[in-house]
Amino acid sequence: MAVVAVYNSKGGVGKSTFAINLAWESAQQGHRTLLWELDEQGDSSWMLSPDDWNRQTSANQFMLGSRELLQQIHPSKFPGLSLLDGDQNIRATENFLVLFSRQQKLSKLFAELEESFDVILIDCPPGFSEANRKVLLFTHLVVVPVIPSPLAERGLTKIRKFMTLHRGHHPPILPVFSMVDRRRKMHNLALTEKPDRPVIDMASEIEQMTHRKLPIGAFAAKSRNGLAFSRLWSGIERKLLEMVVLRKKAKGDETTASEPS
Repeated sequence: MAVVAVYNSKGGVGKSTFAINLAWESAQQGHRTLLWELDEQGDSSWMLSPDDWNRQTSANQFMLGSRELLQQIHPSKFPGLSLLDGDQNIRATENFLVLFSRQQKLSKLFAELEESFDVILIDCPPGFSEANRKVLLFTHLVVVPVIPSPLAERGLTKIRKFMTLHRGHHPPILPVFSMVDRRRKMHNLALTEKPDRPVIDMASEIEQMTHRKLPIGAFAAKSRNGLAFSRLWSGIERKLLEMVVLRKKAKGDETTASEPS
């Protein structure tokens, strides 16, 4: 089973947009996929849950053990894609992750999830929290949405140091330019300096996702961002197959994005 985290220490960089679209792409390629939302805003769960879904997740219940957590998983409105919703009480979520880690239960939890899923996409909250540190210990690959700016690049360096400090080395990291506005000189300069980095534009289909409550590929697969997310997942998928953490080979386009380094 492959564990992919979408993470940045900063908020407002498009993490949930990435998590939603990558999880959808994974399921479309036939992987049994779980989107686990750790962000308290709950945007991913709201977007992908069936319209009649109204049960609230309670991280406090997770304290009772992995069985309670597994029972909170429910189907999305797309075949092959399941959800573990975020809890608005983010402190409770962080507490259970830290407690599970101290009790050596996190590895058991991921082993149990492996029985049902091929891919887990984790929508991480911002910050350098203890909970993020625990989750990243079990992550095979980290996707980092980066807004094109010098400060964002500095933040990427901090993320690498954070993961290396607490793990001895960091898992493969794939920075992706996010919320790119090609009318802005600084954004275009960043794209020129790093031409191999994948790009997700700030385009109308991003806004339409919220209105339609759908991933871009479900309504605008041939748009620039629809194709970009498809290529991005293809690159991630190939890397996971090379790492032998993803057993099931996918169908579809062989064109890939830049691979994590």
